[in-house]
Amino acid sequence: MDMRAEVYSPLQNATVWLAAWLHGHESADDLIDAWRDLGFTTPASLMAEVREKAEGAHGPQVRLLLSGPGEASGIPGGHREGIVIADRHVLVPEWEWVEADTLPAPAWLSPGEADQLLTQATDEAADLIEASGYRTDALHNPRLTVGTLSDFYDTPGLPGSVPPRAAKLFARADRVAAIIETVISRMGDHSLDSQLFSLWRHIRTARMAGVTYCAGEYSR
Repeated sequence: MDMRAEVYSPLQNATVWLAAWLHGHESADDLIDAWRDLGFTTPASLMAEVREKAEGAHGPQVRLLLSGPGEASGIPGGHREGIVIADRHVLVPEWEWVEADTLPAPAWLSPGEADQLLTQATDEAADLIEASGYRTDALHNPRLTVGTLSDFYDTPGLPGSVPPRAAKLFARADRVAAIIETVISRMGDHSLDSQLFSLWRHIRTARMAGVTYCAGEYSR
Protein backbone atom coordinates (compact mmCIF):
# COMPACT_ATOMS: atom_id res chain seq x y z
CA MET A 1 0.00 0.00 0.00
CA ASP A 2 1.26 3.47 -0.92
CA MET A 3 0.90 5.24 2.41
CA ARG A 4 1.66 8.68 1.00
CA ALA A 5 -1.23 8.40 -1.46
CA GLU A 6 -3.56 7.96 1.51
CA VAL A 7 -2.57 11.23 3.20
CA TYR A 8 -1.52 13.50 0.33
CA SER A 9 -2.74 14.30 -3.16
CA PRO A 10 -1.45 16.98 -5.53
CA LEU A 11 -5.10 17.44 -6.52
CA GLN A 12 -5.58 19.49 -3.34
CA ASN A 13 -3.42 22.37 -4.54
CA ALA A 14 -4.45 21.82 -8.16
CA THR A 15 -8.10 22.27 -7.17
CA VAL A 16 -7.38 25.43 -5.17
CA TRP A 17 -5.53 26.89 -8.16
CA LEU A 18 -8.42 25.96 -10.46
CA ALA A 19 -10.96 27.59 -8.16
CA ALA A 20 -8.82 30.73 -7.88
CA TRP A 21 -8.53 30.99 -11.66
CA LEU A 22 -12.19 30.19 -12.35
CA HIS A 23 -13.35 32.92 -9.96
CA GLY A 24 -10.89 35.47 -11.34
CA HIS A 25 -8.27 35.54 -8.57
CA GLU A 26 -5.34 34.02 -10.51
CA SER A 27 -4.27 34.20 -14.15
CA ALA A 28 -4.47 31.36 -16.63
CA ASP A 29 -0.69 31.41 -17.09
CA ASP A 30 -0.11 31.07 -13.34
CA LEU A 31 -2.61 28.20 -13.18
CA ILE A 32 -0.84 26.35 -15.99
CA ASP A 33 2.56 26.90 -14.37
CA ALA A 34 1.29 25.68 -10.99
CA TRP A 35 -0.26 22.58 -12.49
CA ARG A 36 2.99 21.80 -14.30
CA ASP A 37 4.86 22.08 -10.99
CA LEU A 38 2.32 19.71 -9.46
CA GLY A 39 2.99 17.17 -12.22
CA PHE A 40 -0.06 17.82 -14.40
CA THR A 41 -0.04 18.81 -18.05
CA THR A 42 -2.80 21.12 -19.24
CA PRO A 43 -4.49 20.19 -22.55
CA ALA A 44 -5.31 23.25 -24.63
CA SER A 45 -9.04 22.62 -24.45
CA LEU A 46 -9.26 21.83 -20.73
CA MET A 47 -9.72 25.33 -19.33
CA ALA A 48 -12.41 26.14 -21.87
CA GLU A 49 -14.18 22.91 -20.92
CA VAL A 50 -14.05 23.83 -17.23
CA ARG A 51 -15.57 27.24 -17.94
CA GLU A 52 -18.29 25.68 -20.08
CA LYS A 53 -19.25 23.12 -17.43
CA ALA A 54 -19.24 25.75 -14.66
CA GLU A 55 -21.38 28.18 -16.66
CA GLY A 56 -24.67 28.96 -14.96
CA ALA A 57 -23.67 27.42 -11.64
CA HIS A 58 -24.29 29.51 -8.55
CA GLY A 59 -21.87 30.02 -5.67
CA PRO A 60 -18.69 27.90 -5.36
CA GLN A 61 -18.19 25.96 -8.57
CA VAL A 62 -15.25 23.76 -7.60
CA ARG A 63 -14.64 21.20 -4.86
CA LEU A 64 -12.41 18.21 -4.17
CA LEU A 65 -13.37 14.59 -3.58
CA LEU A 66 -10.91 12.21 -1.86
CA SER A 67 -11.48 8.71 -0.56
CA GLY A 68 -9.48 5.94 1.03
CA PRO A 69 -9.69 2.31 2.17
CA GLY A 70 -13.21 1.41 3.17
CA GLU A 71 -14.64 4.61 1.70
CA ALA A 72 -16.53 5.07 -1.53
CA SER A 73 -15.75 8.26 -3.41
CA GLY A 74 -19.05 8.20 -5.27
CA ILE A 75 -17.25 8.90 -8.53
CA PRO A 76 -18.33 6.54 -11.34
CA GLY A 77 -15.68 4.21 -12.68
CA GLY A 78 -14.08 3.49 -9.33
CA HIS A 79 -11.97 6.65 -9.23
CA ARG A 80 -10.76 7.53 -5.73
CA GLU A 81 -10.32 11.25 -6.26
CA GLY A 82 -11.43 14.02 -8.53
CA ILE A 83 -12.18 17.71 -8.99
CA VAL A 84 -15.92 18.37 -9.02
CA ILE A 85 -17.22 21.17 -11.24
CA ALA A 86 -20.76 22.43 -10.64
CA ASP A 87 -21.60 19.35 -8.57
CA ARG A 88 -21.88 16.85 -11.42
CA HIS A 89 -18.86 17.05 -13.71
CA VAL A 90 -15.81 15.31 -12.27
CA LEU A 91 -12.30 15.84 -13.60
CA VAL A 92 -10.15 12.82 -12.72
CA PRO A 93 -6.42 12.28 -13.31
CA GLU A 94 -5.17 12.41 -15.96
CA TRP A 95 -7.72 15.02 -16.92
CA GLU A 96 -10.63 12.89 -18.06
CA TRP A 97 -14.25 13.89 -17.51
CA VAL A 98 -16.71 11.67 -15.64
CA GLU A 99 -20.38 12.60 -15.31
CA ALA A 100 -22.23 11.81 -12.07
CA ASP A 101 -25.92 12.17 -11.24
CA THR A 102 -25.25 12.23 -7.49
CA LEU A 103 -22.08 12.78 -5.51
CA PRO A 104 -21.32 12.84 -1.78
CA ALA A 105 -22.12 16.17 -0.14
CA PRO A 106 -19.22 18.54 0.47
CA ALA A 107 -17.43 18.47 3.80
CA TRP A 108 -19.27 21.33 5.49
CA LEU A 109 -16.78 21.61 8.35
CA SER A 110 -15.49 25.13 8.85
CA PRO A 111 -11.70 25.54 8.76
CA GLY A 112 -11.79 26.03 12.53
CA GLU A 113 -13.71 22.80 13.11
CA ALA A 114 -11.48 20.78 10.79
CA ASP A 115 -8.39 22.37 12.32
CA GLN A 116 -9.54 21.41 15.82
CA LEU A 117 -9.96 17.79 14.75
CA LEU A 118 -6.49 17.81 13.20
CA THR A 119 -4.97 19.45 16.27
CA GLN A 120 -6.26 16.57 18.36
CA ALA A 121 -5.01 14.12 15.73
CA THR A 122 -1.58 15.76 15.70
CA ASP A 123 -1.24 15.51 19.46
CA GLU A 124 -2.35 11.88 19.40
CA ALA A 125 0.07 10.94 16.61
CA ALA A 126 3.01 12.75 18.22
CA ASP A 127 2.28 11.05 21.53
CA LEU A 128 2.31 7.67 19.76
CA ILE A 129 5.75 8.41 18.33
CA GLU A 130 7.10 9.46 21.71
CA ALA A 131 5.56 6.43 23.39
CA SER A 132 7.20 4.08 20.88
CA GLY A 133 10.60 5.06 22.25
CA TYR A 134 12.08 4.77 18.77
CA ARG A 135 15.64 6.07 18.51
CA THR A 136 18.53 5.51 16.10
CA ASP A 137 21.67 7.44 15.23
CA ALA A 138 19.93 8.51 12.03
CA LEU A 139 16.84 9.73 13.80
CA HIS A 140 17.52 11.08 17.26
CA ASN A 141 14.34 13.07 17.29
CA PRO A 142 11.37 11.94 15.17
CA ARG A 143 10.00 15.49 15.12
CA LEU A 144 12.99 16.59 12.99
CA THR A 145 11.99 14.14 10.28
CA VAL A 146 8.40 15.33 10.61
CA GLY A 147 9.59 18.86 9.84
CA THR A 148 11.49 17.72 6.76
CA LEU A 149 8.48 15.85 5.41
CA SER A 150 6.21 18.81 6.12
CA ASP A 151 8.40 20.83 3.77
CA PHE A 152 7.80 18.21 1.04
CA TYR A 153 4.05 18.30 1.43
CA ASP A 154 4.07 22.08 1.13
CA THR A 155 5.93 22.08 -2.21
CA PRO A 156 4.82 23.24 -4.70
CA GLY A 157 2.64 25.68 -2.86
CA LEU A 158 -0.73 27.33 -2.95
CA PRO A 159 -1.69 30.51 -4.81
CA GLY A 160 -1.02 33.81 -3.08
CA SER A 161 -4.77 34.44 -3.01
CA VAL A 162 -5.50 31.43 -0.78
CA PRO A 163 -7.51 32.45 2.31
CA PRO A 164 -5.27 32.39 5.42
CA ARG A 165 -7.64 30.10 7.35
CA ALA A 166 -7.48 27.52 4.56
CA ALA A 167 -3.69 27.79 4.32
CA LYS A 168 -3.44 27.10 8.06
CA LEU A 169 -5.72 24.08 7.73
CA PHE A 170 -3.70 22.64 4.83
CA ALA A 171 -0.49 23.14 6.83
CA ARG A 172 -2.02 21.22 9.74
CA ALA A 173 -3.04 18.38 7.40
CA ASP A 174 0.49 18.28 5.97
CA ARG A 175 1.98 18.04 9.45
CA VAL A 176 -0.23 15.14 10.50
CA ALA A 177 0.56 13.40 7.19
CA ALA A 178 4.27 13.89 7.85
CA ILE A 179 3.95 12.40 11.33
CA ILE A 180 2.27 9.30 9.94
CA GLU A 181 4.90 8.90 7.23
CA THR A 182 7.66 9.31 9.82
CA VAL A 183 6.38 6.40 11.85
CA ILE A 184 5.39 4.03 9.05
CA SER A 185 7.84 4.70 6.23
CA ARG A 186 10.93 6.27 7.83
CA MET A 187 10.96 4.34 11.11
CA GLY A 188 9.61 1.13 9.59
CA ASP A 189 7.50 0.70 12.71
CA HIS A 190 4.14 -0.91 11.94
CA SER A 191 3.11 -1.59 15.52
CA LEU A 192 1.03 1.60 15.53
CA ASP A 193 -0.57 1.12 12.10
CA SER A 194 -4.12 0.64 13.35
CA GLN A 195 -4.02 3.86 15.39
CA LEU A 196 -2.38 5.88 12.64
CA PHE A 197 -4.60 4.59 9.86
CA SER A 198 -7.60 5.95 11.75
CA LEU A 199 -6.15 9.45 11.27
CA TRP A 200 -6.23 9.23 7.47
CA ARG A 201 -9.88 10.19 7.27
CA HIS A 202 -9.26 13.31 9.37
CA ILE A 203 -6.57 14.38 6.92
CA ARG A 204 -8.70 13.80 3.82
CA THR A 205 -11.70 15.53 5.37
CA ALA A 206 -9.58 18.54 6.27
CA ARG A 207 -8.18 18.80 2.76
CA MET A 208 -11.67 18.65 1.21
CA ALA A 209 -13.05 21.14 3.74
CA GLY A 210 -10.18 23.52 3.03
CA VAL A 211 -10.80 23.42 -0.71
CA THR A 212 -14.54 23.98 -0.21
CA TYR A 213 -13.78 26.98 1.99
CA CYS A 214 -11.39 28.43 -0.62
CA ALA A 215 -13.96 28.09 -3.39
CA GLY A 216 -16.60 29.73 -1.20
CA GLU A 217 -14.36 32.69 -0.43
CA TYR A 218 -13.29 33.02 -4.07
CA SER A 219 -16.91 33.06 -5.24
CA ARG A 220 -17.94 35.98 -3.02
